[in-house]
Amino acid sequence: MTRSVRTFCRICEVHCGLVVDVEPDPSTGGERVAKVSPDRDHPVSQGYCCVKGLGLGALHHDPDRLDVPLKRVDGELVEISWEQALAEIGARVRAIIDEHGPRALALYQGNPTFFSLAGTLMSTAYVEALGSPNVFASHSIDVNTKFHVSTEMYGLSLVHPVPDFEHVDFFMCLGSNPLVSQMSVLQVADAAGVLSSVTERGGRVVIVDPRRTETAKRVGEHVPIRPGTDAYLLAALLHVLTVEVGIDLAPAREVARGVDDLVAAAAPWTPERAAAVTGIAAATIRDLATSYAEASVGQGGSGAALYCSTGVNMGPFGSLAYWLLQGINLVAGNLDRRGGLLVPRGAFDTLRLAGLVGLGRFDEHRTSDGRWHRVAGAFPVAALADEITTEHPDRVRALFVTAGNPVHSVPGGALDEALPSLDLMVSVDLYRNETAAYADYVLPATDMLERSDFPASHQSLQVVPHAQWTPPVVAPTGQRRTEWQIFSDLALASGVRPFGTTAAHTLPRLNRLLGRLPGSPRIGFDHLLAVLLRWGRRTSLRELKRRPDGVLLPPTEPGSFLGRRVATHDGLVDLAPTDLVADLDRLVAAEPELSRPGLLRLVGRRDRRSHNSWMHNNSHIRQPDGNTALLHPDDASARGIVDGTSVVVSSPTGEVEIAVSLTDDVAPGVVVVPHGWGHSTTGPRRARALPGANINAVIPGGPAHMDPVSGQAIMLAHEVDVRPAAR
Repeated sequence: MTRSVRTFCRICEVHCGLVVDVEPDPSTGGERVAKVSPDRDHPVSQGYCCVKGLGLGALHHDPDRLDVPLKRVDGELVEISWEQALAEIGARVRAIIDEHGPRALALYQGNPTFFSLAGTLMSTAYVEALGSPNVFASHSIDVNTKFHVSTEMYGLSLVHPVPDFEHVDFFMCLGSNPLVSQMSVLQVADAAGVLSSVTERGGRVVIVDPRRTETAKRVGEHVPIRPGTDAYLLAALLHVLTVEVGIDLAPAREVARGVDDLVAAAAPWTPERAAAVTGIAAATIRDLATSYAEASVGQGGSGAALYCSTGVNMGPFGSLAYWLLQGINLVAGNLDRRGGLLVPRGAFDTLRLAGLVGLGRFDEHRTSDGRWHRVAGAFPVAALADEITTEHPDRVRALFVTAGNPVHSVPGGALDEALPSLDLMVSVDLYRNETAAYADYVLPATDMLERSDFPASHQSLQVVPHAQWTPPVVAPTGQRRTEWQIFSDLALASGVRPFGTTAAHTLPRLNRLLGRLPGSPRIGFDHLLAVLLRWGRRTSLRELKRRPDGVLLPPTEPGSFLGRRVATHDGLVDLAPTDLVADLDRLVAAEPELSRPGLLRLVGRRDRRSHNSWMHNNSHIRQPDGNTALLHPDDASARGIVDGTSVVVSSPTGEVEIAVSLTDDVAPGVVVVPHGWGHSTTGPRRARALPGANINAVIPGGPAHMDPVSGQAIMLAHEVDVRPAAR
């Protein structure tokens, strides 16, 4: 009676293939997930999977999951019907908009939202159909810098060239720990194994990080760096390439503008000057630059690639660093070249589609104070508290939060003070989390095993081009509903007009009409997907339904991007965006402070068993013992700190008390604390029982601590004090 369903994980970019065994459940008369296994026949992941993906069955059956709609009555959440929830929420939304205008409504999309194309589309369409531009998103915490820079340089936020790992000869990885967390904004299975294959064939892999990470211990060589100084290192690499090595810039001038301005930006940053800030010896910087040059396609080599992830994105110069990194890859002749970096198309050309429908570009929308613009279709969430508490007539009065926990994940604590002033707050999620503690309504959403899906948002990030569709593995438990259905029904309840440009304008009413006809199916996400796949002409939904493991797509061809698919007004890459060039002044201003010895600066890390805050209730996973701080023994000795004791990590913003572990894996001057912990007062039961504290209480928030170019919250490299806890 057991049946097996092939599907894929949607926790991170890798989308590992899974096989889910489903069996009858006599207690409910339905079915239960008996086992989740790696799909060893999957054409891309080939049996690779982490413990988090294998815990999806436990996530599905977690007794702490939301199964029915809840409404806050006299301070307590009580069960209500979907009909009552939708009617009341819709009426309150309509009344707020009628009185205060459409900008009174806002939406926050958490990280899991972007692993559900249907949820992303309909939740965004809901607020836009009501006339509000107020979409806020989790990517403004960890990757806004990349999205902003790509929009400036390539014309679209979706363009993030991926390394050609099969042929690359030199690969430098900054601020990423692939063995633990894979690689963000890049889809590659078993990233650490892939990097090992580079060294096994004689290539060079360099891991630049303030900590000797698990990846650095396994593959390549480790270059420690002071937190927040990656942009100085990249500027010095560019200096060596253009001033000392003297690479040929003529090919770059054929496909890009602003080449000379980019070179001029790096001219002052000699390796000696950068060494004083980064802590990396000038000789090492020169060696890295010359090795990269020798391997570069433009210099006659087999190929080289620079890559950075959240450890750079979330620092004080994330935008500058990504701009310099992309500029180096282009001027050295590695972009759009075999052995360098390529720009995939996917099952349908997401870049072309985005250009046709106007997605992924900058728009005219600004926050109420005019300071922040939308990046990748969303405002920075670090500005959300101010948008709620401002005296501006357009202040946010109603907030929907889907698949997110911004109270826990946004630094500074301002949302704790802002959310109680809302007239309406609705949480759509799997659990009652710290944010839902402020909600008037909490609506139960399906998990990834309960919905069909296709990873469209990651098609342009695939090292191995592949298309896979999954059906729902099991029926939704209780009264859980897909986000597509929830926001579609909310559109009807909120009085969205029937004609407009979003799915929320037309589909809800059309489906209501179809529902009156016997046997007529509703038009859902899969119908839209079928149209997109037919437009892409590389596969079809019918074929994907026949092939549950998906289909391999044609390999990404070198020379298919530059001069062909760059979405700027003139088709040239912009190597000198005005705001990025102007932001170089901050590098000079921060140079003395970042060079000061004796300070401790805060960075984060991940654990293979944890993912942000929403995996901590999973009974399948043996969770880490909270978020222990890592500290170098010399820094501990200078402060009277003993290994295994408790310490207080503090800043002018706040303080937390956590356990400490001493290790020379951490560079002097660095304290490492994982984020996402500290559920002692709210959240699901198993998560509440775990030790740990929320390090975001120490990290300052607000406009003064946001990347001035992209609006991203600056989460890393803040100066902190660490002292023994009172005994």
